[in-house]
Amino acid sequence: MALTFGSLFAGVGGFDMGFEQAGWDCKFQVEWDKNCQQILNKHWPDVPKWLDVSDVNGAEIPPVDCIIFGSPCQDLSVAGKRAGLEGERSGLFHEAVRIIKEMRNATYGTYPQWTVWENVPGALSSNNGRDFGTVINEMAEAGACLQEYAVLDAQYFGIPQRRRRVFLASCFDPATAKYCPDPLLPVRASLPGDTKKGRTKGQNTADETPASTEEHFYLAFDTQFGSNANVFKDQIPTLKATQQPPSVAYDEYNNSISEIHHSLRAGTKQSTGVLESTMKVRRLTPIECERLMGWPDDHTKHKADGTEQAETHRYRQCGNGVATPVARWVAEQIAKVEHGKR
Repeated sequence: MALTFGSLFAGVGGFDMGFEQAGWDCKFQVEWDKNCQQILNKHWPDVPKWLDVSDVNGAEIPPVDCIIFGSPCQDLSVAGKRAGLEGERSGLFHEAVRIIKEMRNATYGTYPQWTVWENVPGALSSNNGRDFGTVINEMAEAGACLQEYAVLDAQYFGIPQRRRRVFLASCFDPATAKYCPDPLLPVRASLPGDTKKGRTKGQNTADETPASTEEHFYLAFDTQFGSNANVFKDQIPTLKATQQPPSVAYDEYNNSISEIHHSLRAGTKQSTGVLESTMKVRRLTPIECERLMGWPDDHTKHKADGTEQAETHRYRQCGNGVATPVARWVAEQIAKVEHGKR
């Protein structure tokens, strides 16, 4: 029987697609934004949905093996005013914990057995680290007996975007925890951009890691951009030394990719450009932004009724989303534990 998950703060389903690609079944989604709801209704028409996490009772939604949630990051990001977990938006993390507790109480501690929280790296330093300590403590109070986090960079998972995010995996079942490898999220400390990780039992390293070779990046560009991959072919030899995406002979390309999510989140008012072979600057298209997230082409284009939504919404949804290949990798690590105990 397939593992199941429910999604809080679902957005347009980037997190959800990653878990589904790893073989999990989605049992519910919670998302308040009406534009995101339209996209969820198109791609997941049969999945039960709720609107506001503040109105959701964990005892009344389908019990699942894992709850995934990327609670709002604005109050934790170094780019914001950093009100922290007590901010109006990032404080919704507490609502997610409440839902987890209600589900566990209703199922006598059986569900969920796992949760995965995603957020910006600024969550580690917000309020001098005390906010992340609160996250760990609240998950423990909800019943987590093993927790491990890692800062994962999307560029090492097959997509040409530098996008570092914290992923915290929490296991609530003591019997399952015994099957967890140490570390659960095996990322090498020597891998640039992926150096932060932790576990309640200490720091760990491992040899297994997402690929970061030149071949890996070439595959990413080849599958995501089709014929454009030929442009990067002669750049491959320089990749191994730098462990950076091909530059298309322009350093500016790397710069635009590195910070793409900042401008995407600002919507259409702040334009992000790329340099074509003619040296002409142009703005990234919505499809290219979807590809940078590892999403299918036009994933955010059409509403449930078949009409197109404004590009303003599409850019914002990409900027606020979760990179699907990273979510898939995390889901696969948890699935290994679950399949190993069966």
